[in-house]
Amino acid sequence: MVLPASFLPRIITDYTPGFKKEICYLNPQPIKVVFYMTNEILYNLTQDIDGIYSYPFKNKGQESEIRLRTEVAKEKKDHLDEICKHHSIAVMDREVKLFLRKMPKNAAILDIGGCWGWHWRNLAETRPDIKIYIVDFIHQNLLQAKELLGDKINKNIFLVHGDATQLIFNDQQFDGVWTVQVFQHIPDFATPVKEAYRVLKPGGYFINYSWTNAFWVRVIYAIINKVYYVKDYVPGRFWLARASLEQKEIIQSIFNHKVIDRHSEILFTPDFRVFFPGKLTAFSGLIDSYISNNIGLFSSIARQRSFQVQKPIQKK
Repeated sequence: MVLPASFLPRIITDYTPGFKKEICYLNPQPIKVVFYMTNEILYNLTQDIDGIYSYPFKNKGQESEIRLRTEVAKEKKDHLDEICKHHSIAVMDREVKLFLRKMPKNAAILDIGGCWGWHWRNLAETRPDIKIYIVDFIHQNLLQAKELLGDKINKNIFLVHGDATQLIFNDQQFDGVWTVQVFQHIPDFATPVKEAYRVLKPGGYFINYSWTNAFWVRVIYAIINKVYYVKDYVPGRFWLARASLEQKEIIQSIFNHKVIDRHSEILFTPDFRVFFPGKLTAFSGLIDSYISNNIGLFSSIARQRSFQVQKPIQKK
């Protein structure tokens, strides 16, 4: 018996950045999908139907935070309007720009806990040669990132559902590791730092932003009789460990290299409902971005402190 041509299997090959996909169709339903990974970084991951990559992980110690952030992420967002209540967009846009200057051509950057991926919304215009891999342990956050970043997804920005303490990537795969207000919520701070070190190439850069332990803000909290958490569980929310000398020393011991200390978000104070410097077009936000500094100026009021370090190049 000879089958009509319409019943014979046919192979459709689809090339997209990161992999080659072959789909075998049979009148006309797909019966087999085969992925040939051309992107080594994504090699060990599974891509879901929504375009987001994933790998199995178990997070212990952040259960309440996962529940909280999952519920928050389900809400429909005006993304930049919501972001400016939690971050200064102008400040962080400049921090991104400074970080990208350190990246070589065709660099790969891992954004740990990248949430909605908004830091990279201008990447196609500023550094189209660079690829960003955003890892977040809240799948719904990555769906928000997909909506915000649009057609950039799976071209030069890839979304990965995973965990900072259990990265699936191979050793020495990234030129930069970037993380903003994420490690401060992980009870064992050293574990994600070790993972960042492992996946970073020699000569690559790691930067971690956290909330500061700001003297004058702490004083105001005391005056208004409000609890100022420095290193403790915030009831019903998450673990919080503000940037500290202890964290700096942990990073320095793991990288065995000098750590650069920086303060930012000085005018942006959402704790006291001062949101306007966070807006994209705010002139005060532009000023705030340029008074961020590495010399400790305004450290007693700054909201954010970062530690940056370069992974040493091994001598032959």
